[in-house]
Amino acid sequence: MTVALASGASTGFGRLTVEALARRGHQVFAGLRDIGGRNEKAAAELAAIAAAEAIDLRVVELDVTDQASADRAVAAVIDAAGRIDAVVNNAGMIFPGPVEAFTAEEAQRQFDVNVFGALRVSRAALPWLRRQGSGVLIQVGSTSSRVTIPYSGLYAASKAALAGLTEAWHHELAPFGVESVIVDAAPHSTNIGVNAVMPADAARMGAYAEGFGGFVAALSERQTQAPADPRVVSDAIVALVESPAGERPLRTVVAPASQRDAIRSVNTAATEAARAVSADMGVAAFLAL
Repeated sequence: MTVALASGASTGFGRLTVEALARRGHQVFAGLRDIGGRNEKAAAELAAIAAAEAIDLRVVELDVTDQASADRAVAAVIDAAGRIDAVVNNAGMIFPGPVEAFTAEEAQRQFDVNVFGALRVSRAALPWLRRQGSGVLIQVGSTSSRVTIPYSGLYAASKAALAGLTEAWHHELAPFGVESVIVDAAPHSTNIGVNAVMPADAARMGAYAEGFGGFVAALSERQTQAPADPRVVSDAIVALVESPAGERPLRTVVAPASQRDAIRSVNTAATEAARAVSADMGVAAFLAL
């Protein structure tokens, strides 16, 4: 049995992941923000599922934009279970649109959830994981961390930053027996688009109206023709949680075959580049590849 904490568990990949893990016999803590408000219904649904199916699925308050909340959530896991084995940093938002149309403050908000949120939760959990000498951080990333398409610049930049943190943790935590991995997911049918935050600067946005409108129409048509089942992403996360220590790949790509193969080729080249650069710098011994 693994003790797992997942952020952003009210809907989407997070919701599917916590339910799947609990149904497989793990002790799971579903992190939701604002349990008494906007996520009250989701919290009640998870509690009802746990009771009806007799599975160990518990809800904890977790606002990834607040370090104190992250600390309390991890403390609640430790108090209840005595340990923590897997942290799934799933909470995320998307700010679609031309980069120029976003203010610096809006960009900060995108990064606050997608990057600093994962940093806060990981910082709360890592002292326990290092002390145990085991465990895994699993980041829910995106193929856009490798390939940036138009009108997704802020989101792609945040996921690229998350990937950079993941790789640093991968190397730095290896001596402690703790693993750090990332799931690079292509777009799937979740509600992340429903909760998308558009630029507040209407004038700047207007300059790109024709291009952005055409882009959205083309993307929507393709996704309607071949909707991607989000369960393939939660299945990949569950597989990583259940994989034996030392057998988890740094990057797991979940995408249609053509995209998957293209991204994997970039990952392979990046690994070889990391070896070459670190060797040239004299620090190859510190890489966990």
